[in-house]
Amino acid sequence: MPVKKNAKKKTETFSQQEMSDYLISTVREVIEVSRKPTPVLDKNGAPTGATEYQAATVLKACELMAKLMGSIRETDSKGVSVQIVSYRDMAESDEASASSAGV
Repeated sequence: MPVKKNAKKKTETFSQQEMSDYLISTVREVIEVSRKPTPVLDKNGAPTGATEYQAATVLKACELMAKLMGSIRETDSKGVSVQIVSYRDMAESDEASASSAGV
């Protein structure tokens, strides 16, 4: 039996409110799942007793939620550059500065 070329395509359309509700519920789920503590494992896969959670994921999802809710509005398209420096890097830098200054 030949396939009709003019057959209707199955398309789903969402209203603006339905899409908004779906996005918000999805972001909420991501936040809740990412906030759950997970055990830290050693190199052999055994639990160390410590726990962690996905802080970066939670913060990004919270930012997205705020944008979806209208709490944050992007006013320009300029990107923001962020440099992450650990305390260890800062201490090593301070030590190097002190030794080169003869302290």
